[in-house]
Amino acid sequence: MTSGSEVQAERWPFLQSLPFRVVAFLSLALLPIGLLAIWQTQNLDETLRARTRLSLVALTEIAVSGERQVLQRAVGAASGQAVTYGLTADDPIACSESFKAFQDADPAISFAGFLPESGRVDCSSEPAPFTIGPAERVAEIATSPRNALIPRLRADAPGGRTAVLTQPVVRDEEVIGQIVLTILTDSMSEMPDLNDQNQPLSLAIFNRDGAVINVQGERPVAEEEAMAEDIVRRLSTEPTAFAGQNAAGERRIFVVLTLVPDLAYAVAGWAPTDGVLSSTAYTLPSFFLPALMWLASLLVAYFAVHRLVVSPVQDLGIRMRRFASDRALPQPKNTEMLPQELFDLEQTFINMAYDLIDDEARMENSLREKNVLLKEVHHRVKNNLQMISSIMNMQIRAAKTDESRHALRRLQDRVLGLATVHRVLYQSKELARADAAPLMTDICASVFHDLTEARPHAVHALEVDNFTLVPDQAVPLALLVSEVGSNAIKNLPDTKSPAPFLNFSLRIVSPGMAQFRCRNSGGSLPEKVAPDGGVGRQLIRAFAMQLGGTVEVQDHDGIHTISVEFPITAAIPDALDY
Repeated sequence: MTSGSEVQAERWPFLQSLPFRVVAFLSLALLPIGLLAIWQTQNLDETLRARTRLSLVALTEIAVSGERQVLQRAVGAASGQAVTYGLTADDPIACSESFKAFQDADPAISFAGFLPESGRVDCSSEPAPFTIGPAERVAEIATSPRNALIPRLRADAPGGRTAVLTQPVVRDEEVIGQIVLTILTDSMSEMPDLNDQNQPLSLAIFNRDGAVINVQGERPVAEEEAMAEDIVRRLSTEPTAFAGQNAAGERRIFVVLTLVPDLAYAVAGWAPTDGVLSSTAYTLPSFFLPALMWLASLLVAYFAVHRLVVSPVQDLGIRMRRFASDRALPQPKNTEMLPQELFDLEQTFINMAYDLIDDEARMENSLREKNVLLKEVHHRVKNNLQMISSIMNMQIRAAKTDESRHALRRLQDRVLGLATVHRVLYQSKELARADAAPLMTDICASVFHDLTEARPHAVHALEVDNFTLVPDQAVPLALLVSEVGSNAIKNLPDTKSPAPFLNFSLRIVSPGMAQFRCRNSGGSLPEKVAPDGGVGRQLIRAFAMQLGGTVEVQDHDGIHTISVEFPITAAIPDALDY
């Protein structure tokens, strides 16, 4: 039964491999370093982005310095006019002259005046009074408690595009109107900045509601549109930098900052190459480089282990299996490149292989010598038994009585049976086993020769399955066949018709079981096997006992059958002394 680890190894061989385990442990070892590298990379990326943002904000501050100066000067002037308006409010001529003098002093101002809730402007830098409409919009502006910067209040204002700055005039805690200053937006663009070397691609001035006051360069949004919602949403006291698209759909980095708090703001568009906040290329995440380095280290470790350890060990395993199968010993590959430990292992295997080859050669020589000696022993025993048979043959010829000759001939048959066993043993390929077919053929040939001399008209037959027997079973089987055959020949009737017969068979009746059977005509005679009787019957029982079986006798319709069923010994047992 296979264990769980063996089943897992069969299902997931890669997970059990040495490179995978080394890489897994190395991954755990490098994990803290990788996390630290990711953290440092993120901090570096955030620091770089913050510095880039600050540099772009600084450049934008320099680029809008002229516009800020114009607006701050206008806001200051409007605040002063709102404070001093009450001194000349009752005298329209003096009031108009005051606003006219103020306009002439500042070329960025194209109009200055007081806007009451009614919309009729009597006090202004214009030579004659006029009315501004529509009334609802004018009333809303005139009563607002907050200053405001409005684009193009009058579409026909002279001097090009303008922006209107309003400053509330308060009397007795009530807004009675607005000081209105019309600012030429071109004057903002023409005002020199602190540094004209680094200019943004676009610069837009807008109020707190997102309405565009002035645009230089490319437009961040479409003309006459309010600033995009994401830009207005980013308005705060601190400058803000973010990536986005201009009105033409081109990618830009925008910086939003305050020109005049709660009044005017500026948004500058920079090319993506001016900073790392955004790029036209895909921006990799901060953990990409540490992860790539971690993966590269794992790949290097994997291939290093495979190159230095796994590949030589696999080559050594292949050579070991080759040596185990056919004792071939191929030469190793690139032993100079092997680590010292694997080189020592390689040399140990080579020395062990040569020792095994030498030991097996000595064992084969020793086994060959033992086989030769054993064959010689069987051969000499067979010769000695035949010599004894020859001496007994001389005794048979010298015997004076038939009883003596018969006894000597029976003993000679037994001796010849033993000699046949030894002859079959030294002629077989396995000296420890005898083939049943040639053994039965030789033994039965002797019995059939005696049958032909005693009963010339008798017929005989032999049926045998070919299998092997150990010597401890071959010897008693040969003696059993000889003894049973001699008894059967003696008991055969001397008739011509029907002719007497003698049949032998040795068959495998079931796995591991064989059966010897002798059938002859003539029925039962005093020499048949019985619980009590002579020497022949005792020998048959003794030989059957040595085979591990029992004797069964049947007489039916004048046919005498004797059978012995015995187990076939698979292993060679220790020699028994009978």
